[in-house]
Amino acid sequence: MTTAVTASEVRPVPVPVTSSDYLKLGPEERYQLASQCFPAWLLAEPIEFPPFHSTFGWVCRVSECEGTLRATDTIPLCATHARGYLQVRKTTQLEDYIATTKPIQAPMFGWALVRGPLCKVDRCPREIERRSYCSAHNSSLSRAKAQGINEQDWLPRQEPRPPFETCSVDRCVHDGRLSVTLDRECRQVCRGHAQRINRWLKSFGAQSGSTSWKDLCEAPQLLASVLLPSCRGRLSLANLPAGLQQEIRYALHRYANTARRSQLRPFGLQAVVDGLAEAGVQSLNDPAVADLAAQRSRQPWERRIWMHLPIAARSLMVSADAAKDAGWFDPMIVGAAPFPGTQGHEHRRKPWDLTAVTQRWLRDLLWDHLHDEALKPQGKRPSSSTISPRIAGIALLSRILHQNRGDHGNVPEAIGKADADALKHTWDLWYQEKTPLPVVSSHNEPRTLTETTRTMFMIAIRQVLRHGRAQGRTAAELDPFILSLPEYPNPSKKPRPRPLSYGDFQQLVDPDNLRALDAIDDDHLGLSDVWLAQAFQGGRISETLKLRLGCIGLVGAAQPYIWRDITKAGVVDYGMPCYLPVYERLLRRQEITRAKLRIRYRDELDRLDDRGQARLEASWDRAMPLFPRVTLNPDLTLEVSQSRFREVWTSWFESLGLSSITTHQTRATLATSLLNNGAPPALVRQLLGHFSEEALAHYANYSNNTMTRHLQQVWTAGPGMNKPGTILLRPTDLKADNPAAAAARIDLAVVPVEHGLCRYGPVVGGATCPYGKNCSDGPKGACEHFVLTGADLAYWERKRDAAIHFAEGAPTDEARDYILRQWEPWEPVLTGLRDALDELGLLETAENLDLRTPVHDYFDPLFSTGWQVNQLNTSSQPGNDGIQEAKPVDSQ
Repeated sequence: MTTAVTASEVRPVPVPVTSSDYLKLGPEERYQLASQCFPAWLLAEPIEFPPFHSTFGWVCRVSECEGTLRATDTIPLCATHARGYLQVRKTTQLEDYIATTKPIQAPMFGWALVRGPLCKVDRCPREIERRSYCSAHNSSLSRAKAQGINEQDWLPRQEPRPPFETCSVDRCVHDGRLSVTLDRECRQVCRGHAQRINRWLKSFGAQSGSTSWKDLCEAPQLLASVLLPSCRGRLSLANLPAGLQQEIRYALHRYANTARRSQLRPFGLQAVVDGLAEAGVQSLNDPAVADLAAQRSRQPWERRIWMHLPIAARSLMVSADAAKDAGWFDPMIVGAAPFPGTQGHEHRRKPWDLTAVTQRWLRDLLWDHLHDEALKPQGKRPSSSTISPRIAGIALLSRILHQNRGDHGNVPEAIGKADADALKHTWDLWYQEKTPLPVVSSHNEPRTLTETTRTMFMIAIRQVLRHGRAQGRTAAELDPFILSLPEYPNPSKKPRPRPLSYGDFQQLVDPDNLRALDAIDDDHLGLSDVWLAQAFQGGRISETLKLRLGCIGLVGAAQPYIWRDITKAGVVDYGMPCYLPVYERLLRRQEITRAKLRIRYRDELDRLDDRGQARLEASWDRAMPLFPRVTLNPDLTLEVSQSRFREVWTSWFESLGLSSITTHQTRATLATSLLNNGAPPALVRQLLGHFSEEALAHYANYSNNTMTRHLQQVWTAGPGMNKPGTILLRPTDLKADNPAAAAARIDLAVVPVEHGLCRYGPVVGGATCPYGKNCSDGPKGACEHFVLTGADLAYWERKRDAAIHFAEGAPTDEARDYILRQWEPWEPVLTGLRDALDELGLLETAENLDLRTPVHDYFDPLFSTGWQVNQLNTSSQPGNDGIQEAKPVDSQ
């Protein structure tokens, strides 16, 4: 084994001070700097990968086992032992299985390099098939025995047969006794390779007449047969140009240090390297690499290698100018980290494709904008969910300019205000006609402009163009176009999540149902623990999934606490009290995850003393996730993804007969529950983590237990008043800091009457009703003092609908019109009340409220019981759900 580059051949490169200095270096100088961090085995020729490497490992963890690790397995076991472990993993730890199972031999490796025993007939060069003879002599012996000749008399008379042609598989030394037709050419192969060829053709559904011999010889089954087991960990780059060797070594180093990665086996890497050498490729940046990948990637493991190597070597061989010319952007090219996001975008390897922008000036403007955004300081950089609509918006602008202008928008100096007007016309047409968007739409699901995307994409267009204008990157002639771009109003905000009902919440945290969730958690990710922490701690699901290993602890007098990162507010390590059952479950999950980490990092732990081991394990508390994902996570540094959690969680709650439930509703549920049980607002905000004042005010009025009270706090002017339908009172008015503002708008007291309220002072005070208690159907119509509440909407709408239905059966038109005229004053009242309830999020509850009760008895004591406005104000005693008990008004 030799080193690839000697020290005398390397010229010293000055250490760059800034990222800009590094980006100015050429590929050779960058490699010299980076290779100083390479392990010695990566610089040797051939490369001999460590047997148990976390990315390129090739040896089974079972002691003395010669089995082969499969290309796609994440378990560090050979195929045979991996199948055995999967059968017992629910009851057996991996370490225990490794210690107790027996090793296996490697019959698939090297068997083609050693000839088998020769035929027993003297000087016969053929290998035996059975009974110590070759196939020809076996047939002769069978015929002799059929004639009554024994073996002792038959053997001396036999002559040696001519030797077979050697097997056509390269380096195989066995007799090529069987014929295989590939590429319409007959080849002689040994029996062992014939069996493996047939098995390979059957596995991939290929026909012998349509499969090339070259592809067949690259199959792992045939490659392994001509290699010794010790060769499985070698990778030779000797046949590649020196520059390409550097790129591959750099790519291997960078890929091995990428958190989100899969396993790459040495035999697969060697197959790709041989393909590059045969094609004469000089660089991984060569477009021919993509063509070779399409031609040779017949198997998933090989396709991954062809895809990952150029990506991993990208920062070595590609400059920012080359990326700009090619029409793609990667923050890594300009020395920045990937754009952040909540769905693992910080581990994104795919570049941002800008080729949909056909005008070069516009594409360069977008590229420079992304360059500036990527280099912003931490905390001010936009997320990937912000970058994506900016690229899509500019792509749509490019398509419109290409469509509307004769020069296809390639001359920016000729674009003016008229083009901005044409852009608005096309944009509005796309929105109104729901035209499938070019560029942005996928193949499977056409995308159209909605109220939200219409505004979002146009804002993105203005941001990119105005940023370029501010930086002096656009011509002055383009200013009228930029300043005349259309503006659209922001769409109305989505309604806040509603709290879960008591029954649904209890069903979602029922122990039996949680065990059902554990049963479908095939990878034992701890999704039931995730859900309980989400349900009782009121976090966002991304915050719960990103909990660190050391996220829990005891504070003060044994108070359980939980710490999480509130990424939406940019707050790290935010602490709050933890519900005891959640704390206990997370303690158990800690031990499970620690056991996985000790297995993964056992080599590092074995090299350390007790103090070093304690220090390493202590560092896991902040660095490692509490819920690590299973796939593409060999270092256990990545948390389980939201998509994986939602996939299992959604199927689980649907199996319970529930629907239309989101994880974010747990925040609303916890907020309303705390407020209704008298928790101070400051405590609610602490437990939920940076809860806004607006959200707190909203959920203070939103509770399943006090919903009827809130409905009764929405008052609208009745049909007998001057302005029927005017909203007189909302729940927020009662909680105002200055209750006099509400008192000035309504009378000082009210009294419940027939599905409404009476505001007439003498009646509230206990005097006789001068209108004969005809609140809604007196001789002159509805009483001018009659007020409707939100709790009365369903009753009056049902009564109105019944009257309309009755009018349809009237005997004459005059009778029908008379009935309908009686309800005309009610229409603005019911409409105004409905709109107010919808605005407050109370409409559905009002519609479902059953108020089919008998008419109030006006002689009932309830009629002489009034509510004063200052008694309805709840700001003074929040401990009783914010509602004070109503007291009778003194009739004197």
